[in-house]
Amino acid sequence: MAQSSGKHPFYVVEVRDHLTRFYNLPCELPARDEDEVVRIQEEGYDLEAGLAAMQWVIENRPDYEHVAAYRRFLLKWPIMNDTRAAITTHEFETALICLDALVTLDDEDPSAHYHLGLVYRYIHKYLLSESSLRTCLGLYPELAIGHRALGFTLAYLDRKEEAIAELKKALIGLPDDPDTLRALREIRAH
Repeated sequence: MAQSSGKHPFYVVEVRDHLTRFYNLPCELPARDEDEVVRIQEEGYDLEAGLAAMQWVIENRPDYEHVAAYRRFLLKWPIMNDTRAAITTHEFETALICLDALVTLDDEDPSAHYHLGLVYRYIHKYLLSESSLRTCLGLYPELAIGHRALGFTLAYLDRKEEAIAELKKALIGLPDDPDTLRALREIRAH
């Protein structure tokens, strides 16, 4: 935790976890007060709750080094929520439109490429799914859910050995994940 100096001080919490990497955020995320810092340290950073702190930094500290990243994230977040809602309701064309907007806003956002890979798999465009998931993993190589998704896609492409290798990588970050273990059993059985 560091308190920023300047005309409008605020708190910064170093958040080194999957959220910052997955959404292409800096690891320094803002907090509005000491109570919020304590909550973040105990419970982790809640991106939805952090939106107000990011907006405050943009408005009050436009010179802060991460303002551009916060601004970009504030633009992306509602689109990401719309994307997840569209995927949940199987409105895949809407999801693709949202994801195109996300990639346009930030082509280095692993979450956008990950979700794009999922949607392409759901609509049976497996080569596009593979490409998107490989882009995601190129940006965030340790992303276990990315390896799992790529493994599923490769299985649909009947590339069993590659699928097994990706699912094994997924198990490093998701040990004993039932979906991954079940997929491995099914692929090996065929």
